[in-house]
Amino acid sequence: MRPIVITGISGFIGGHVWAKVAKRPECIGVHGASGFVPLAMERQRQFDLTRKETVREFIQETEPSVILHLAGITSLRFCQKNSLAAWKVNHVATRHLAEEAAKIDCRFIYTSTDMVFDGVRGNYRETDAPNPLSVYGETKRAAERTVMATVDNYLLLRLNNCYGPPMFRGSSFSEWVLNKEEAGEPIPLFVNQIRSPIDVVTLSNILVEIIDNPITGILHLGGSHRVNRVTFGRMILKHKNRDVSTILETHSSKHDPEGIQPQDTSFDSTAARRILDTSIPGLEEGLRLSYGPGGPTALL
Repeated sequence: MRPIVITGISGFIGGHVWAKVAKRPECIGVHGASGFVPLAMERQRQFDLTRKETVREFIQETEPSVILHLAGITSLRFCQKNSLAAWKVNHVATRHLAEEAAKIDCRFIYTSTDMVFDGVRGNYRETDAPNPLSVYGETKRAAERTVMATVDNYLLLRLNNCYGPPMFRGSSFSEWVLNKEEAGEPIPLFVNQIRSPIDVVTLSNILVEIIDNPITGILHLGGSHRVNRVTFGRMILKHKNRDVSTILETHSSKHDPEGIQPQDTSFDSTAARRILDTSIPGLEEGLRLSYGPGGPTALL
């Protein structure tokens, strides 16, 4: 059996995926400088995905049947300030992997983002035209185009806002909200930003399912509800019985002078619900899956 390679296993989503597949002997996890994670360390590799020769040697050695590429820089602000690093990690590394995958007829699953859209209309479907506003979005869109042009057997997974606690490392919007409240700090949230949040437990289950499911093309993965940041922040705090009065309602225009944060990048995930066996829950059930039982969290 040819191996399955999963990159970014020390990240937020990658850590949850690795926890689910670490017992499978055919799975090899790849991470960067952040270090090993404490599961199946004998099947983990640490190297720089931006180094073409290193990637080539690894793929030639392992000859995987599937690559699930989760590694990348996801911070909007970091990418905007460090565009060279963003392009190298998000685009160049993806190109190296895609080129090697094409040589050995390897299925390539690439995780992209809702940030490839400009947020003008929302409820985006797979057929809608991307128009990124930020360096981060541009690097991910460029990587999408490279994958589509390079690999025949590919799947582009555009992920909406993913929430929940980390398995090993990384963070999420929900963790940022909870940490700010715990520190007694005000939590400024944008009333005009709308997303389709999906919990990390469901998302990691979907990614594991997709590894073994020969889906190709483009697929949008978001939660069942379109919700603005303020409402979602209140739901998180209420679920954890925290103080919702720490939330400050504000508008993104006051904090985003460059206009790099799109307003409504919610997804229409009808195709995913039709194709997948894993069900996609609403926010209340998603919070229970990721954080356990909590207080009432009805949409506010």
